[in-house]
Parts: sequence; structure tokens; C-alpha cells
Amino acid sequence: MMLNFAGRKVLARIGQQSIRTSAMFGAMPMRGYYKDDVLMERVQGDYHADPMEVAERVVRLLALHDNVTDPSAITLNCSFSDIGLNALDMCEVYIALEHDFDLEIDEDDCEQMSTVNELVEFLAKNPHTK
Repeated sequence: MMLNFAGRKVLARIGQQSIRTSAMFGAMPMRGYYKDDVLMERVQGDYHADPMEVAERVVRLLALHDNVTDPSAITLNCSFSDIGLNALDMCEVYIALEHDFDLEIDEDDCEQMSTVNELVEFLAKNPHTK
């Protein structure tokens, strides 16, 4: 298959991005966020998104925050203060989650959540989670 000049240029740009991404993050080993790979009891009809996938996305987003003291120590049982996030940091996290999951999180719901697991459950049970 022959590619024209524009097609080769696009493929080269995609290749450069993947090289930069892999160099930036390196070969990261798989890390389990759940004790014994158990997140929560799954009840048919309660969840609108897979809690394991939601947990992966949430933990990844939290680990990228500048004020997290030890990104590798984030587990579902951690409170936000345990990982080094204050109320202002959590506002930033909630805004990022709203963009990432394409939904709006009510302020009252934000105030009710204090652990990573509560946040994951809220997102997994929300019918608007994408």
C-alpha cells in the first residue's frame, strides 16, 4: 500500500507521539489497586459503568495530581487527605473527573465523598458516566 506525502506525515506524527508517551511514562509495571482484586460487591442493576475501569481511571487521575505525596500508595481505602489532597485540590480533581467522565458532579455529592472508594462508587453508579 502506497501512502501519499500527507499520509506518511500523519503516520510519522503518530509514531513520534507514541515514542514520547512511552518515554515519558516508561514501561510501567501493572499495579493492583484493589486488595485481592475485590473492589466492591457487584449487584446487578446498581452500576452503570464497570467499577474496575472507573477505579483505574480515577486512581490514574489522582496519581497525576501535583500535590499527591506518593502516587504509588493510592488505594481505594485511602482518604483524600491521606494522599495529600486538600479541599482546593479536590475541586481540581472533581473538575478533571467531570471532563474525563463527561458528567457534572453536584457540590453536595463532592462534600459527601472522603475516600477514593466512595468516589469510584459514585461514578460507577452514576447513569451519566461515560
